[in-house]
Amino acid sequence: MIQLPSQDILEHQLTIPQQAFYYRHGSGKKLLYVLHGYGQRAKFFIRKFYEMENKGYTIVAPEGLHRFYLEGTSGRVGASWMTKDHRESDIENYLTFLNTLHHDLSSEQDWQEIAVLGFSQGVATAFRWLATSDIKPTKFLICSGKVPPDVDLITKKKIFDSIEMTYFSGVNDPYRTEASVQEFYEAVASSKLSMELVNFEGAHEVFLEGVFNRL
Repeated sequence: MIQLPSQDILEHQLTIPQQAFYYRHGSGKKLLYVLHGYGQRAKFFIRKFYEMENKGYTIVAPEGLHRFYLEGTSGRVGASWMTKDHRESDIENYLTFLNTLHHDLSSEQDWQEIAVLGFSQGVATAFRWLATSDIKPTKFLICSGKVPPDVDLITKKKIFDSIEMTYFSGVNDPYRTEASVQEFYEAVASSKLSMELVNFEGAHEVFLEGVFNRL
């Protein structure tokens, strides 16, 4: 087999139409977006929030554009928002998806209130979305995730100042370290943003009781 030098392999980019999927529950006058974590499926993630219909919400769960088998080559399927490979393109693609979705939903009615919840990888996704789009939620619920390095809370302070933000972190979360907690606290402190910080007795999960009490 002849192996070509790496400089002879050229990468090209092609823009194509793409289908994206989301799931919806309820018919309330308030809108709640819930963004799932790595390896989850939106159609299952949304079930956690059915109770919010009783508070007047329509719940919408967009799904990450990448789907894959969680184990081997068959069985359960998960989805993700991005990986390190072609990172910028993945971010651009899912922001286009989320902005198009919000534009369509906004054309339906004037929502009385808009809230955004992100879990795990969905937290970084939500931060990027809020920092770069014209969506104006009143509440942002940050569940077991962190601020992505490409979102500067200081330069984006005007955007996030107008949002009621709550950060939930499980004290038994295997992804939680003292360094990660300190990094998050410092990012919030340096930006002088108002954010409620809630530690709960749990692992890497959505603190549903805390979320329900703040919506």
